[in-house]
Amino acid sequence: MSVFWKKGAAVAASVGTLALVLAGCGASSSNNTTGTSNTSSTGTNTAAGKPVEGGQVTLDMIQNIRDLDPALEFDTASNEIVSQMYDQLVTWKNGTTDIVPMAAEKYSISKDGLTYTFHLRKNMKFWNGDPVTAQSFIDEFYRVLSPNMGSGGQGFYEIIQGADQYAAGKTDKISGLSAPDPYTLVIKLSKPEAFFLQALTLPFASAVDKKFIESVGNHQVYKKNPTFDSTQAMGSGPFELQTINSNQIVLKKNPNYWRTDSYGQKLPYLSKITFNINNNDQVDALHFQQGQTAWIGWNFGGDGIPSSAYPQFMSNPNLKKLTVSAVQNSVQYVGLNTKLGPTKNKLVRQAIEYAIDKQAIIKLNNGRGKVANQPLPPGVVGYDNNLSPQAQYTYDPNKAKQLLKQAGYPHGLTIDMYSENSPDQVKFDQAVQGQLAKVGIKVKLHTSSWGTFLNVAEAGKAPMFWLAWIQDFPDASDFLNTLFNSSQAPVNNCTNYSNPQVDKWLNQAQYSDDQNERNQLYAKVTDQVMEDAAWVPIYYDVFTAAVQPWVHGFYIPKAGTDPLATIWIDKSHQKG
Repeated sequence: MSVFWKKGAAVAASVGTLALVLAGCGASSSNNTTGTSNTSSTGTNTAAGKPVEGGQVTLDMIQNIRDLDPALEFDTASNEIVSQMYDQLVTWKNGTTDIVPMAAEKYSISKDGLTYTFHLRKNMKFWNGDPVTAQSFIDEFYRVLSPNMGSGGQGFYEIIQGADQYAAGKTDKISGLSAPDPYTLVIKLSKPEAFFLQALTLPFASAVDKKFIESVGNHQVYKKNPTFDSTQAMGSGPFELQTINSNQIVLKKNPNYWRTDSYGQKLPYLSKITFNINNNDQVDALHFQQGQTAWIGWNFGGDGIPSSAYPQFMSNPNLKKLTVSAVQNSVQYVGLNTKLGPTKNKLVRQAIEYAIDKQAIIKLNNGRGKVANQPLPPGVVGYDNNLSPQAQYTYDPNKAKQLLKQAGYPHGLTIDMYSENSPDQVKFDQAVQGQLAKVGIKVKLHTSSWGTFLNVAEAGKAPMFWLAWIQDFPDASDFLNTLFNSSQAPVNNCTNYSNPQVDKWLNQAQYSDDQNERNQLYAKVTDQVMEDAAWVPIYYDVFTAAVQPWVHGFYIPKAGTDPLATIWIDKSHQKG
């Protein structure tokens, strides 16, 4: 597996088939989000009884993160860190796809689905003592929607009244955002959107301390809405940033965090989490076997047990009993730039579709995966079960050669492929390189750190690249609209794919409240995107984690990130 992902994923894992979560007309909620050690969900490691506070854990991560600014992070590695440090209005209930209040104590939605009113908790503070208010969320929406910010989250919130005009630089005010008092936030939409509440779970919609950002931010480029670098943070979440450098990230407990569990204990339970950055997956597996690390899991963009160690874990009974697996709503893919290099030619892109042996790549991943035939995973509503013949490809090197000749490359061509430099990813890249060489395509590999690679891909400058997308929330729009709408190029739509008819279908589906209509539109989009060969979908993932028996509260989330705030460890394994 590719060790890191573009979100979708969100920054976030999913298990099984997920239905569209709809916020009903006039819906209201006042559920709390207190932690519990006994939550039952797929892939949990829980224990009965009262959780034990204190202690620290060490985890390994293959690559460092790129962003700490919640307005900019949109990859799983950065998202996992940011999610531990910032609060959003709503969140996912432990181990489920149910949305519950977070920073909002309660919320309501008007009968016409246009007005969302959030009543905030009054005891929330940033780490420096500044209060979290409704304005803290409004400030972040302005940053994310800023026309000069380059935030990957902009498209999620342009449905807010006036946001599209603000994002286009035509006005300085977003009319749909208001704070009648310091602890009431009102968001008005221009039209109803079934999944807007889900979009509010993303770190893009975090509370931020404007005073802090203005004191440390980059004002030269973003004068009105400055950014800040990946060495500083100021959140209100369960963990504070203690240390970050090229070798290590350390998070410490926020002693003033507002959440408590069912026993009245303050969250988080852990006092400290240390992430050691180590680009050797075999060493990571050894550390777990020696008991040095608490788990090998989804944490910080990881894909669980590395392929090099997987056979050993599965053949050793003592290790195997510590593993848990889940099917992901995610897809690994090779992106083909439609505006740059030889892949501008549709016939070249289609040739590459036929030249890649997906099953052979899955074997390199110990068989953990299912051959993908489209961008949308089968577990997401809207998956196209009836692809048109023009949208289907099989492994056929001879067909690939014919298409290359037809495209004007009878003697082959050379193309540059970009990716991150984890051991597993390099192995997959080399497999693709070898497969394409058989049809006359010479692939020059460019591997680098996760952040460096993303900078190239998100600028739309990679002719060919390997990425993965995992859902932010369980809706087809998070895959298809985010990755193929021309308005999302190049930050999310890294292939620069642009088709006016596809844009029309996507925009229509985005705001339809008729799920059957949306499914039909998304089927049309899928057929057209696959016929245009903007992607080579490689496989849908099966994720396998390994968790120490002294770790409790761990589960593979159906949405959102790892449950670090509610994880606790046995007293006998606490180091302080």
